[in-house]
Amino acid sequence: MSDKSGVLVFIPGSRWENVSGTDHQLALAVAGSVPVLWVDPPLPFHHALRSPYLPHGRPHGRLELSEVADGITRLRSLSLPGFTRRLVAPLTSRLLSADIRTGLAWLGVEAKATLLSSPISRFPSGLAGPNLLYVTDDWAAGATMMGVASGLVEKTLRANVATALYTAAVSPALAALVDSRMPAGQRATAVLPNGCAITALQEPAPNRTPTAVLIGQLNERLDMDLLAALDEAHVPILVIGPRTERDPETRCRLDTFLASDNIAWLGRLPLAETRKHLATARVGLTPYRDNAFNRASFPLKTLDYLAAGLPVVATDLPAVRWLDTDLVTICDSAENFVRQVQQQLASEPTTAAEAERRTFAAGHSWHERARQLMSIIEGSEKR
Repeated sequence: MSDKSGVLVFIPGSRWENVSGTDHQLALAVAGSVPVLWVDPPLPFHHALRSPYLPHGRPHGRLELSEVADGITRLRSLSLPGFTRRLVAPLTSRLLSADIRTGLAWLGVEAKATLLSSPISRFPSGLAGPNLLYVTDDWAAGATMMGVASGLVEKTLRANVATALYTAAVSPALAALVDSRMPAGQRATAVLPNGCAITALQEPAPNRTPTAVLIGQLNERLDMDLLAALDEAHVPILVIGPRTERDPETRCRLDTFLASDNIAWLGRLPLAETRKHLATARVGLTPYRDNAFNRASFPLKTLDYLAAGLPVVATDLPAVRWLDTDLVTICDSAENFVRQVQQQLASEPTTAAEAERRTFAAGHSWHERARQLMSIIEGSEKR
């Protein structure tokens, strides 16, 4: 990586090898115009001892720098055990700041800007360019589900809001939550929703079978009563995604749901394989519970379904309303959800309808989101 105009330092909430979500897709889209330094969350020393930590990249002391995609260099560093604990977190933050400065110096570049989208990391010190905080979920409401202390998440969020020159959030509801923590006189939070991959828009759809599809992480966000109702109605569902639940009741109900003869669970798949399966289904499902975390969210799967030419049946969330399209059927009860899914399964897909959904999704591509992001950083996006 060598770019005298600077790189975007991207500090996400997940490691590069984790499930590809908002952070990954946005970084890939931005890298088409601005080089990205992706900073993995620190890896505790004792985890590094259990597996090869520096097998491929270019090590520099306790750092590793490696090319993970076109235009994206990943920085990995080691930390103290328990780096999210109250007494250890400040030291971890200082060490990570030093590691990022060292990595930039070794690459011979400067930061054009720093984008932080982690619920537990803080902005590094001593970097050039503005700081932008990108809030992708109601982290405080979802702290238990993520397995982190709510107090740490709230304290970190307030510190990052105060430090950021710009703030952005994936939904209007979440932007309002960020603004409620904003110091007086600071810029209002911009809405930067999730997007979808353009590559999916260009794939021809084969003959579709009367099967529903559910993609994404399987955890407490899902409405298990609704999924049980679909199963009881013998709706065939293809499920793609890893289990990440922590709640014992959710675990038990997922066990029952995934073991049903109506359900085909493929686990976590690469994006390319997921898109191939989307091209064989007739309807996409966004069955989320009505809670604070979900009301502030912007489900990735909804736009991914539309990009694949699928109609969508979804529970009523502010993000779905924000899309303002009848291409997504919004349901306010399990009975209505099941009925709408069954109607879509019984309907023969048409080329014109698929094209309309793909065209709508194209206006919400990750490349468009990357353009909006850089406009915010450059101060030209309307607030």
